[in-house]
Amino acid sequence: MKHLILTITLIFFALIGYSQITYSKDYMGNTVAKDQYGNVIAVGSKDYLGNFVWKDEYGNVIETQSKNYLGQTEVKDQYGNTQNTRSRDYLGNTVQKDPYGNTEYTYSKDYLGNTVVKDQYGNVVGTYKKDYLGNVVFEPR
Repeated sequence: MKHLILTITLIFFALIGYSQITYSKDYMGNTVAKDQYGNVIAVGSKDYLGNFVWKDEYGNVIETQSKNYLGQTEVKDQYGNTQNTRSRDYLGNTVQKDPYGNTEYTYSKDYLGNTVVKDQYGNVVGTYKKDYLGNVVFEPR
């Protein structure tokens, strides 16, 4: 579940325009997002409240993920504005909705165990796969 939420949250970085993003752990247990050239895009870790926080290479907060009173994962920007909300549907897929309740993305598993990302129309946006080192790699379509 933790890995699924982590991979789901990082779709934001993948849609920025990078052709491939790799997620791995550093020696302190933080999640590190790198672009196709190996440059660090962001570092994610838990804060003192138990929220997962993404920071850029300078230490500035990019987004914060926390649970709301309904048990949904809420993603907020550095100013505290809700960007999207994630919950599970009756099929077990994770559905990401904008602040107005419109579906943005759906995350589901394929027969190989990869996480497939689809947009609101059902078009495949990309796939999260594991590489030979065990790192999660996002491959856009």
